[in-house]
Amino acid sequence: MELSTPNNLLLYFEDDQALSELIIKVLKANQYEVVHYQQFPEDGIQAIKDRLPKAPDVVLLDVKMPGMDGYEVCRQLRDDYLDENTPVIFVSGLIEQDDILKAYAAGADDYLTKPLRMQELPLRIEQLRKLMQQRRDIKEQADMAMKMAFDAMNASSELGDILRFQEAIHGVKQFSDIAALAFSVLQSLQVQGAFLFFAGDEEYYRDDGRVVNLERQSMQEARDKGRIYSWKQFSFFNYQYYTVLIRDMPIHNEERYGVLKDQLCLLFNGIDARIESILIERSNEAKQKSNREVAAAIAAMVQQIEENNALQAERFEKTFLTLEANISTELVQFNLLEHEEKALTDHIATAVAEASALFEDSMKKEREYKAIMTKLIKRLRE
Repeated sequence: MELSTPNNLLLYFEDDQALSELIIKVLKANQYEVVHYQQFPEDGIQAIKDRLPKAPDVVLLDVKMPGMDGYEVCRQLRDDYLDENTPVIFVSGLIEQDDILKAYAAGADDYLTKPLRMQELPLRIEQLRKLMQQRRDIKEQADMAMKMAFDAMNASSELGDILRFQEAIHGVKQFSDIAALAFSVLQSLQVQGAFLFFAGDEEYYRDDGRVVNLERQSMQEARDKGRIYSWKQFSFFNYQYYTVLIRDMPIHNEERYGVLKDQLCLLFNGIDARIESILIERSNEAKQKSNREVAAAIAAMVQQIEENNALQAERFEKTFLTLEANISTELVQFNLLEHEEKALTDHIATAVAEASALFEDSMKKEREYKAIMTKLIKRLRE
């Protein structure tokens, strides 16, 4: 079998002299130029590069060789010399599954076991080369398609506006700002529209600032007609939290109409997610505001409690001092015997002690209540 391509340079590693001579003979008969090594050169990859500045089209590699084994040779060739699509074929007398897996892990593409069938060898090489070429072609086609897609995107100001819009809406907090950003893109697309938001209270915005009640009503009624509903030149785009009306779709230009519809879907996708984020942000802000207001009210209550406690303590002390002075003055007038006066003062002292204990218990509970309220304030302010 002769190959039509001139790219038939084959790098061959084999320490078995007799086998290598036979294989080289077969390969040359199939139009391959063979560069043979009995082992990996002492100067490494650089020695191979000096001899073969152009990397080979195929590598044929034995596993067991003097010095470096075939697995490590393959790894070094892959790391520092070969193209990723250059086929590497192992030829070995090792037939265990682990040996084959080690070869593939090192970067091999095929594994032939000895003894070789000489007629099969060039066929397997050619088959593998065709497979690698197909892989190369597919990659080139994919790269070209990707490049064309990016070129088209970069060249399209419309797509650029849409991408910038998707970035910009993450910085706004009002539905009116979302609508305003979208209207600027609609203007670049040369169409006119209106937004109707359904997150909370309805909010209606038109690109010209007008309020058209019939238009608003039609947008409400279009909500149950599917994601995209079209009637004549009017197209409604329905999403979870909003509806958009485009009033002047190019229905007489089929190609432009299809492209524009795709662009509008790309423009509107993502707004729902931003609206949901805004709703969450608003909810969190409302909770934080409510917490701050509650914390302020509790703080005022605690301050009032402290002031009342201080005032009550002062009044309590003053009352008992007055009571003590009055009792001392009044007892003199009753001409009580000593034991009678002592019994009376003991009763009064007991009553005062009980009243003081009740007052202290009340103050203790007030302090405990204050501590709880202080902790609550701290949590509300976090």
